[in-house]
Formats: sequence, structure tokens, C-alpha cells
Amino acid sequence: MGTWLNVAFIQCADLARVERELSRLLVEAGRRLTTPGPRTPEPYDRMQYGLGDEVRRWGLAGFHGAPGWTVLRTAPFELLMQGTPPLLARLASRLGVPAFQYNIYDSTPEFLMEVDAGGRVELSGYVGQEFTRYWNSEPPMDRVDTRFRIIDPSAVAAWSESAMPEASVTGWLAPSSGKPPRTDFDKLLESQRVDLVRWLGQLGTRIDPGSHEWTIHPAHIVRRLAQAGSASLSAEECVEPAIKTVFGGLNAEHCDNLFLVKTLVPHAPMPVDGFVLYAEAGNP
Repeated sequence: MGTWLNVAFIQCADLARVERELSRLLVEAGRRLTTPGPRTPEPYDRMQYGLGDEVRRWGLAGFHGAPGWTVLRTAPFELLMQGTPPLLARLASRLGVPAFQYNIYDSTPEFLMEVDAGGRVELSGYVGQEFTRYWNSEPPMDRVDTRFRIIDPSAVAAWSESAMPEASVTGWLAPSSGKPPRTDFDKLLESQRVDLVRWLGQLGTRIDPGSHEWTIHPAHIVRRLAQAGSASLSAEECVEPAIKTVFGGLNAEHCDNLFLVKTLVPHAPMPVDGFVLYAEAGNP
């Protein structure tokens, strides 16, 4: 089974303020805040895999990430991305700060939802086999690859380099066939490969001639996500650990989807300092 990730970050370090505004939005959505006891999840639990209002109980948690950022985790996985406008956009607008959610589906497809301080939404990537989901049609070709268009990662990337100098991610360079590319797809892959080699060379990163592996600080991956040409980066090997490490900071381990499975869905105690909210549909 491949890698799956659904994690959101909002550029606000005030946990109490984030919790307060999120609580208000949940109540305005017709939900009732509750404190449920522990439960044993179903094999295919609606709280984990359901969508929006079809899920009777929502779970949301927040805790500190990198300086200036709060990590947001939800059950179901994509709760913040749902609604019109999306819940994440409403929260960012209330707080007057940018935010984003980054998803990986079965190791390869990526989807990025960004919102600015005014609630404007930018999308890139696609949702697994559901190519049109959140787009309402096929995504524009220039949006198929995930890329930061609202989020400026320069400050948080610099912090991570200083605070975690030993952090690293390892990627792999597809070897060249040595033959001229025949199809447009072959040409695209070769251009991405050449661009990746050029970028790694600019950073002084060595590519192992035998394994074709290279190792780099995750801050460089996050910076590249704000540039054109990030398509050559592996979501599973590079982007997923870089997002968690740089934006999650000292709580990067809790940015994994196991947090949802082991904490929010079974209503288990929080493994990290922060807040947890459960919002029930209907009347008590």
C-alpha cells in the first residue's frame, strides 16, 4: 500500500485564536460541539473516509508546527477542503492569514489547496483517480503539477535549515536512455530530468553515479514547490517528508495520517499539546 497524506497548515501561531474561530465556524455550520468518549472505529469508518455533511461527527485538532504555523488535522481527511467556500478558506479569512492543505494519494497523485488572507482559493494537482474532483472539470494543464502560488515558504524554510541542519530527504534521478526522445511525453520527462540535474547542480548536490540517488535538506524541496519545475520531485520520497518536516517543525511526526487513525477517529487522548474539537450533526 502506498503513502497517503492529508495535512493542513495555517500561518497563525495563536492556538487559542485558531480554536476559537474554528469553533464558531462549526457552530455556524449547524454543528453542535461535543466531548465524546472513546470508540472503536468500523473497518471502513465514515468518520475517516466520508465527505462533509454525510459524516455525523467531525473531529478537528490543532497544534504548533514550525514557528508561526499551526498544524490542522481533521476527520474526515478532507473536511477543511469541503463546503462552499471551503472551510479552510473561511477560517483563513476570519483569521486574516494564509493557509494550505497538501494531500498525497497512494504515493503519486498530489493535490494542493491554498487560501490567502482574504479567502481566495488556489488549486493545483489532482485527487487520485478522481481527476476532476474539486475542479468540477479537468484541471488546466498548467495546474496539474502542485505548486505554491499563495504560500511564501522562504521564512519557514530558512528556519528549518537553522533549527534542523541534519534533516534530509533522498531522491532518485531517472537515468537517461541515451536515445533521442520520440514522443511528447518522452520529451517532457527528459526536460524534467535535465531541469532537476541543473537545479541539484546549482545547489552543489552530488548525484551518486551508481544508485542515481541524491540527498538534500527538505528546505530546498519546499522552496522548489514555489517555483515552476517541481514536477520532477517524487511526492512520496521528497515532498511528503519535506512538507511534514519544514511546516510541522518539532511536531512533524504528528503530521502523519496515523494521527487521524489513532487519535481523532477513535477519540483517543491527544499525543501532543494543542486542541481537539468534535462537532456533531443534528440535535442532541
